[in-house]
Formats: sequence, structure tokens, C-alpha cells
Amino acid sequence: MRCSVLVLAILVAGCPDRPISNSIPEQGAVFSKHVPVSADLDILFVIDDSASTRDKQALFAQNYKNFVARLESPGAPFGAACHPASATDGRMQNASRDPSLACAPTTDHFLSDLARPDGTRQINYTGSLDEALSCISHVGEAGCGVEAPLEAMRRALDGSRRENDGFLRKGAFLAVVILTDEDDCSGSPQLFAQPDGTGGPDDFRCTQSAYRCDTSISTLGPGAYTGCKVRRDTLLTDPDAYAAFLSGLQGPLGIVVALIAGDPKPTIDTGVLRFPGHTQALALQPSCDATILGGAAFARPALRLDAFRQRFGDHGLFSTVCQSDYSQAVDDIGALLFRSISPCLEGTLDDSDVFPDRPGLQIDCSVTDVQDAFGPARHEQVLRRCAMLDDDHPDVGDGTTCWWVKPNPACDTETQLELQIERSDAPAPGTIVDVSCSGQRVEPD
Repeated sequence: MRCSVLVLAILVAGCPDRPISNSIPEQGAVFSKHVPVSADLDILFVIDDSASTRDKQALFAQNYKNFVARLESPGAPFGAACHPASATDGRMQNASRDPSLACAPTTDHFLSDLARPDGTRQINYTGSLDEALSCISHVGEAGCGVEAPLEAMRRALDGSRRENDGFLRKGAFLAVVILTDEDDCSGSPQLFAQPDGTGGPDDFRCTQSAYRCDTSISTLGPGAYTGCKVRRDTLLTDPDAYAAFLSGLQGPLGIVVALIAGDPKPTIDTGVLRFPGHTQALALQPSCDATILGGAAFARPALRLDAFRQRFGDHGLFSTVCQSDYSQAVDDIGALLFRSISPCLEGTLDDSDVFPDRPGLQIDCSVTDVQDAFGPARHEQVLRRCAMLDDDHPDVGDGTTCWWVKPNPACDTETQLELQIERSDAPAPGTIVDVSCSGQRVEPD
């Protein structure tokens, strides 16, 4: 696995038109999942590097040991590794920006921990993985106070930063973890070329451009607003555009997004905001607060970021940044990554046996090997269902690749079923398995 730290869904899809089988006349939803054959994982951490997140960076860094342990737990299909970039320019980071921390920078702009065929690991960092992650994720506090994590993510992954080359791998699962205490303000530079009277002072023009509420947000004085939603008609870039960009890299089923940010409440307030060293005459007020590392901390509502996260359905996870302990949030992220990349089948599947006269459990699924899944040379090979000698032993027959399912109590899913693939030859690098299974039937009214 690889991951990256910047400074910084298995999407459960209802697809009733996906062909599965003619043996079930009344079909419910179809649940689909991409399973990387090599179980490679690339993780990009997008970490806010403004002054107000220094405490949150430190608290998050304390939990990398648990995060790595979750990914490397018994039964996990991958190893672990990571890297960083800047929330303003997308350049990934390979050293700490905290002068009090000393860690050897990597040659690459990301951490890499890859399994060799002989069982050893190929790494590009010194010490333990969690220590390397913790060190480089201290991204400092000199970043711009107008946070743009979605644009930073795009620039880190769109190929415009040549120093980031090698991070994204064909067929790998991609996870993006965002840590911030502000909402996203990615958009046109024209927004900040306007005079203060147009959009309000300082970063308030982000607020005025970001949200549409039941009444218009005033730039002249404090107010309370209800029914607030993300605006799509301003100089800020629509969060859906960033979701479409990310999905275009690995497909929506090959993506996980985890957001640790301010509570995205639909009711917002504006007014004077005071914090150490600065008073803002008109500002978006916090939506949550907490004591972090002994000090008072707050965060403002992340409606735009949460709209982005929601585009990935069950592959999107939100945790509040306003908490004194991030251990549960980090464990939840690790659990989501494991579920997403594991061969455990997701969703409320119809686990009835479609061929009850045959040995083994025969549920209604379609399984396909896909090479170059998101590139110009996409190739699909439908895999046959294995004949079964008994419940636990497939008859591989002529040696062609085939699939079967078996119960696995270790699967943290509704049906606790695991996909098994029998192969005589190794698949091409970057191959993913596309599996779609019938959901529980919906009885007509």
C-alpha cells in the first residue's frame, strides 16, 4: 500500500438494469464492488496547514500507530505507507515542516511500503511507518488562511506536479483523507480580486459565495441563517466537479473519502470572531468546539466538503474535528478502507441459493476481471462460476479462472460472505475484479 499526506466509496449502488441471472424474476437492488487483485492502496492525506489547525495536526499524528495497526491487522489484504503536499499548491511533502521535529526526508514525495514476492518489504523511509507518517504530517501553520483542500487534492493528483509522479498506481484503490477546521474555498482567483464591499472582508467572501440560505447572507453585519445549502452559481468551484475528477481516476467504486472537519449544520451564524492574535469583524461562526490538547479549539461548518464527501455514498465517511480524541475517527477510517478493498461482499445481498441442488452456496452474482479499468485499453473477461465438490472445495476443472463464495465470520458485512477467485496464472498487473450481486428481493405491494 502507499499513502500520501498533503499539507495540506465499495460504493453500494442500486443498479437494477445490471444483468445478473434469469433465475430470480423479482430482483431488488444490485450491489457492486471493485476488488483490486493485488490489494494495492494509495492514500492521500490532505491536511490544513493554517495556524488554527496546529493542535489538530498534533492530535491526529498521535493516532497513526493505531491507523497502521488497523490496516496491518490479521486478515487485512494490504500493507501500509504514506506521503504529504501543500494545501495551497498540491505539492506532496516528504519532510516535516515543524522545526522541532527531525525526520529523514524520503527520496520520493510520498512514503511507499510495497510487498516483494519473497515476503520482504520495499520501503523508502527509515524507522517505523507510523513514525514516518506522524513526522511528515506536521505540515506547519504558515499556510493560507483561505483553505482550498479540494483544489490541493486535484493539483496533487492531476499530473501537474511532476514531483508527485509515481504515487498513483494503475488498479490501486485510492483513499483521500481530509483534515481541516474550515470549509473549502476552492475557486477562481477573481473572487479575491473583488473589493471588500462586494463579498465581505477577509475570508467572509468564501462564506457569502459558498452557501444559499433561506435569506441572503449579508456582508454588512451579523446574522442568523437557516436552511443553508451549497451554492453552485458563484466563483467557487462546485464540489461535484472535484468528485467527478476523483471518480475519473479510479472509478467511484475504487475511491474512499474520509472527512474530519467542522459539523456541516444547515443553520449558520455570522458575526465577530475572536481568536488568539486576531479579531475578524464579520466572520462565519463555529459550528462546534472542543478542548484539544488542553486548549480551546473550534471549527466552522464544512458544508461544501461534506457535499463532496456525500458523492461517494457508503464510501464516504464524516467525523467531527471537534473532539479531544481522534482514535475512534482514525479506527473508523481504517475499518472503511479494509471493508472497501477486501473481498468481503457488501450490501444486503440476496443470499438464497439459486442452484440448491448443487454443492456449495450459489448466490446470484456476476464476476469480471477488468484490465486497464479506467484507461483507453479497458478489457473485460467474464469469469465462470466454479463447480463445487462440497461447501468449501471448488472443482477447478480445466484450470480456467473461476469464482465462488463462502461464509467468513471475519467479514464485517451484512451477509459475511467472501468472494474467492481460483486462478492457474497470475493476473495482469493492475487487474481489478468487478463483482455485482443481487440484493434482497422486494416483494410487490
